[in-house]
Amino acid sequence: MMPDFSSKQFVIVHGYMASPEAHWFPWLKAQLEQARAAVHVPALPFSQNPDPQLWAETLETVLPHLNERTVLVGHSLGCVTLLRHVLSRPEGETLGGYVLVSGFDQPLQTLPQLDAFTARPLDYADLQRRTAFRASVFSDNDQIVAPQLSRALAAALETTTLEVPGGGHFLGREGYEQFPALLDLLRQA
Repeated sequence: MMPDFSSKQFVIVHGYMASPEAHWFPWLKAQLEQARAAVHVPALPFSQNPDPQLWAETLETVLPHLNERTVLVGHSLGCVTLLRHVLSRPEGETLGGYVLVSGFDQPLQTLPQLDAFTARPLDYADLQRRTAFRASVFSDNDQIVAPQLSRALAAALETTTLEVPGGGHFLGREGYEQFPALLDLLRQA
């Protein structure tokens, strides 16, 4: 049974070469809306050739304030993007939580074009202070974001972790048009 999320606002932040209509994002949006949550999946500009400044400006427009009702869900490049957004907010501003799916904050050897997103280190202590609900979801066979990068970010942020055997990068073409395990995790938010 789904909790009543009428007091919650979810923002799903897609990653590189993705869109709000990709992978499991539409399914998760529909599930959360059925539980009466407000859900936004912003289209981040030029996802084929992303720019961290443009993505940051888009999130600032979509989500100018965080509060205890706000829960952020990121996928891949969307994870470091949402974490930087949290850090850009005034020091005392907190949120209801964040979930990182295939998250990373170190350069990806296979995708050097994304290095600008990971050039500056994150303030892990500040990201921990912002919310008690922090979770990481990753797979043991992710070919895009090495599992050790997701594990390292999860450890640095002291998140709850969910390792999905054989989940890959949680892409639609890998069978992730739906993501019940993620929805179960969000029930705790």
